Amino acid sequence: MTLLLYLLNILLLFGLGWLLYKQSWAQTLKPYLLPALGLKLVCGVLLGILYFHYYCEGDTITYFNASQKLTQLAYNDAGAYWRLMFYNEFPGEAFRATVPFTRFADFSNSFFLLKIISLFNLLTDSSYYLIGLYFSLFSFWGMAKLAATLSQVYPDTKKAAIIALLFFPSVVFWSSGLLKDAVMMGSMCWVMAFVLQLAHGYKRTIVTWLLLPLQLYLFVKIKIFFAALLLFLLGCFLLILWLSRTIRSLQTIKVQLLTLAGFIVAAMVIVWQMSGIFSIEFILHHLVKTYDGLLALSLGGPHLSYSSLESTIPSLVSNSPKAFFSAIYRPFIGESSEPLYLLLGLENLLLVVLTTIAIISAFSEGWTQQIKLWHVVLLLFIVASAIVIGISTPNFGTLSRYRIIFLPFLVYLLLLQNRFVQRWLK
Repeated sequence: MTLLLYLLNILLLFGLGWLLYKQSWAQTLKPYLLPALGLKLVCGVLLGILYFHYYCEGDTITYFNASQKLTQLAYNDAGAYWRLMFYNEFPGEAFRATVPFTRFADFSNSFFLLKIISLFNLLTDSSYYLIGLYFSLFSFWGMAKLAATLSQVYPDTKKAAIIALLFFPSVVFWSSGLLKDAVMMGSMCWVMAFVLQLAHGYKRTIVTWLLLPLQLYLFVKIKIFFAALLLFLLGCFLLILWLSRTIRSLQTIKVQLLTLAGFIVAAMVIVWQMSGIFSIEFILHHLVKTYDGLLALSLGGPHLSYSSLESTIPSLVSNSPKAFFSAIYRPFIGESSEPLYLLLGLENLLLVVLTTIAIISAFSEGWTQQIKLWHVVLLLFIVASAIVIGISTPNFGTLSRYRIIFLPFLVYLLLLQNRFVQRWLK
């Protein structure tokens, strides 16, 4: 890579960061914005160092190496490259056989990520760490926007939102660098911020409306099942708040929760009657198949195991408590002597402490008056996501990465419900 191209990318990254810093919503996060952005970019670099120089293998390396084949196609045959990018038309079966994740190219989120990385290869001359910085910046954009929006809509929760989304260790680290998770968190949080603004009547620019389809597309392509769950809950939240402007009874939290419960029951009935990608049978089969595949790769180290896991509803229900608990609080300190697991154990110990104090606070007088519909929506997403991830992911290392889809919202709620932490934050 030429020095000039490297400098141009650094300038572009700096310009994008400066543009983000000058956004009106970003002023809400001062003086925490720049330290959080610096931490995010550093973590993007550290993630690459961890995989390349400690593990010497992993998803980020696989994605980067595989994307080089698409980039080479762009240099050799630009027309074939763009047909592949837009229509998934491969220049031949011989080429297709050399690229991973192409068996179901139209549905594979991993192959979709390869295409994104190949574009950044063209921009950076295949510089892994520069691409990781771009991904980290995109992730930070969405997560910072959500933290700022929460600070505006619920001002008393500002510091809790900043800590949970921008400074909680594993959330920051695993949502950085060249991974699907960075794209997922950036797009998901951006969409959540948009819905919050829409529900509470905040003005949105034309640029924001134009960006919405792109952010939705990225979120759905990267995590279709979680996107379906969260978008449904966000849709219910938006509809209930809109209806509450004209229906007085919907302005009370009890009626809002009953209405939300009705929407959920109706959705469950519809899903139960469906056949196809969102059918109950397909989802359960996919969960167990994913678990079995990862379990075979995890037997040499500490992992989560179930005595009897089958693709049936009774089996899922019986194993859900263990899956939920494990997704949040494991590995414990002492389950492994590896440095990464020790760090995870310390973080999980902090979550246990926060949860214990939050439960004690929950039984104090008047705590129910603080509940908002938004909190319940987040809680439902946390519970469902933790169960699904706990069921399908036996490897603790992978589990710690996958759970960031719900972890910042769990930390956010725990900090809100913690009287002692709230006094300290104030």
